[in-house]
Amino acid sequence: MMRRRRPVVGIQILKRLSPAGRGFLTLERFVARNRYVSGPPSPAYRFEVVHRRGVDAVAIIPFHVTGRPRRIMVVLKVGFRPGLFLRDRTKPPVRDRRRYRFMREAVAGSLEPGDRGERGVDRRARLELYEETGLRPIGSVIRLGAGFFPSHGQSTEKVHLRAFRVDPARARRPPGDGSVNEADAGTVVLEAGAILRMCRRGAIEDPKLEIGVTRLCHRLGTFRTPGSARG
Repeated sequence: MMRRRRPVVGIQILKRLSPAGRGFLTLERFVARNRYVSGPPSPAYRFEVVHRRGVDAVAIIPFHVTGRPRRIMVVLKVGFRPGLFLRDRTKPPVRDRRRYRFMREAVAGSLEPGDRGERGVDRRARLELYEETGLRPIGSVIRLGAGFFPSHGQSTEKVHLRAFRVDPARARRPPGDGSVNEADAGTVVLEAGAILRMCRRGAIEDPKLEIGVTRLCHRLGTFRTPGSARG
């Protein structure tokens, strides 16, 4: 049984914190110059970079297969992202078609400093799966290729992709991580082809989900079905 989200209609800013304070992310600013095998170094330039505490993150594609022809059904998260809700205050160059009161996105989580190696990523994927959806994996983890950088110009974070077979009928109440917005989040099950069509038209705007579902379809040998659908 999938969990319903609590619809958010707005937020109230209680206090603005200093960017230099403690948080989930660390921002570093540098002045540097590039060095070369031969010749003088480059002119000095400034750059900024953001780090997570555990550096990387893992995105999970929970799925089950049903019907003939086979249909890949994917569990995804539906939740509120306060940063995106405030996006209209930035005057974006292309006006958004909607106010971001919710986001459809992949189940995901940050790695902790103790999550080392591929097995550490696998372990964190299992923990995040249960924490966010109340689902336990059926069988072993599926590693969906190499990780990718979602914002390599500003962040050192790499996203690793994992998939698990699950049975949505056996979902428990997710324990969550204690945060307000995770408690307000819900889950929904959508067919893989529908997800990819929604990504193309902007109804889903999470690259983790689009890349993960595409790779899973390739892995299961069913990419022609969602890929050939009209979107």
